[in-house]
Amino acid sequence: MLKLNNFWDGQPVGKKELLRLLTRDGKWLRWEGENEDSQEPSKKPKAGCKDQVEEALLAALHSTNVAVLLGSGASFSANNDRGPHAPGMGDLWHAVRDAVSEDNLVDNKEFDDLAKKITGNLPQNDSDGKQKAGDIESLLSLCKMQIELLSIRSRNDPDFADWPWLEELIEFVRVAENTILGKVGFVGAETDLPAHWAFLKKFARRSPEKPRVRLFTTNYDLCIETAGLRLGVVLIDGFSHSAEQRFNRDHFDHDIVRRAASSTKADYLDGVFHLYKLHGSVDWRRRSDEVVIRSVDDTAEDRKPVLIYPRSSKYQEAFETPYLDMFAAFQAALREPDTTLIVSGFGFADDHISAPIWSAIETNLSLHLVLCDRGFVEHQKLFDEDAQEIDLDLAAQRPYQSKIARLVQQGDTRITMLNGRFEDLADALPMISGKTDRQLLQDRLEKLREGDGA
Repeated sequence: MLKLNNFWDGQPVGKKELLRLLTRDGKWLRWEGENEDSQEPSKKPKAGCKDQVEEALLAALHSTNVAVLLGSGASFSANNDRGPHAPGMGDLWHAVRDAVSEDNLVDNKEFDDLAKKITGNLPQNDSDGKQKAGDIESLLSLCKMQIELLSIRSRNDPDFADWPWLEELIEFVRVAENTILGKVGFVGAETDLPAHWAFLKKFARRSPEKPRVRLFTTNYDLCIETAGLRLGVVLIDGFSHSAEQRFNRDHFDHDIVRRAASSTKADYLDGVFHLYKLHGSVDWRRRSDEVVIRSVDDTAEDRKPVLIYPRSSKYQEAFETPYLDMFAAFQAALREPDTTLIVSGFGFADDHISAPIWSAIETNLSLHLVLCDRGFVEHQKLFDEDAQEIDLDLAAQRPYQSKIARLVQQGDTRITMLNGRFEDLADALPMISGKTDRQLLQDRLEKLREGDGA
């Protein structure tokens, strides 16, 4: 039998049967129920979580207000055949290390010397002699702090002698940020996005009379936009519909309607979403006049990327435009009555996002939370797929995750906590029964395209 390093490596596609539900007893319950034991016919087999999860997800689809938060884990479902993939923090560490030491990839001396000078040590090597990934977020944070301190000294000290070190740090951060920008732009025409496509398709069938589904993401990539384009849904993302698309928060107040020439009645178009990119996007640029436009042009002094790069100052940067508008919308969405918040692929490592979620749990009694992440259960424990229950390990969770899990144990029925991937959640979401005439036409046209090989 092939031994896998990670349980999820052997599960290439979304599979709802892999989901596990956290119960009030502090157990991660399997999807399927137990089979009857022929040796002990009097023993009642334990039920699985299938019915409970399907009921919670169906209720989510029909909530008056739906907000979705997707973190970096959601992008790991994207697939490029022999191409670039969604980078994790470890991938970014190694990519920046190679870019900084591009002329010396044998020992990466340039990167390692700077990293050691900043942090005091380097990550250990693995069994193959390759350096393990370090914390790129911490490294960039410390570099930025050093730059700020040295810049202040350079302005106030006429005998400032650390110019070479300051310039080295500035160049290091420039190369690191450009490398990160390149790595997160992995979505192309051939990228397979089955989970994003399925997720959007199921929510596209919600009644257009209800408030639009609001999609929030911390990801810079274009997974959602590309899947939406292929599906034919409309994403209102704050940009104008002009030749040069400019960001203006007022555009989130717009909607898409269909109006016949012979009638004054406006008919809301189905399949419309609001998209908020909390940390910016690979195709956003800030001009020298501070106007944010959609562009994939190379970065320059007059066109800078609009990204909150990985570092500890993310909270402060979130108060700048356009991020402030995105976070204000996120907080407002959490305060709405009869709201379901679906969170997937977000590890609650960013306090500026985690804190508003926890505040909403504390104050909004009509808020329902569906939280799905593959990291709640150690993957080694998942290899025993026949284990009906797996014990909850609170110590292994981050602080906000632990508090939410303890609420589940205390019987808070507003919270559905699932161990699984974004693609597993997308597979488990039920399809809303009944379609509008336009949705039926869309399905027919889609089948025609598939038949023609388009």
